[in-house]
Amino acid sequence: MNPRYISDQDIRVSDAERQAITDRLAAHYADGRLDQAEFDERAGRAMTAKTRGDLRGLLADLPEPGPAGAPRTGTQGGLLPSRGRRRHPVLLTALLVFAVMITAHAIWWFAVPGLFLGIIFVTILALTGHIGRSRVR
Repeated sequence: MNPRYISDQDIRVSDAERQAITDRLAAHYADGRLDQAEFDERAGRAMTAKTRGDLRGLLADLPEPGPAGAPRTGTQGGLLPSRGRRRHPVLLTALLVFAVMITAHAIWWFAVPGLFLGIIFVTILALTGHIGRSRVR
């Protein structure tokens, strides 16, 4: 088979995908939507699935988790769990690094010259004799 023409149903599934389906089946079993025999049969099929096509239909007649009657969205026909809105940790990390760099830049340009000027001021006071001399005469 030419790899350019492989359908989504022929893509191999990972252990994590199998486990996600089994976890959802267990939740439906706990909620009473599946009896023991149905759960065992579907969980067995999920754990031995090789492709996405093998997982087709395992969740098709079961509602999405959440409020009763919630519409099914983003599940590829009930095949895989919905992932919802994904967070972007790379973007958040980049923004955090940028904020730290801006803060470090501000500290460098304001604190370092202030320290330098303070050192010069203390040196001038010491050289002119204003430091180390008592004010009381």
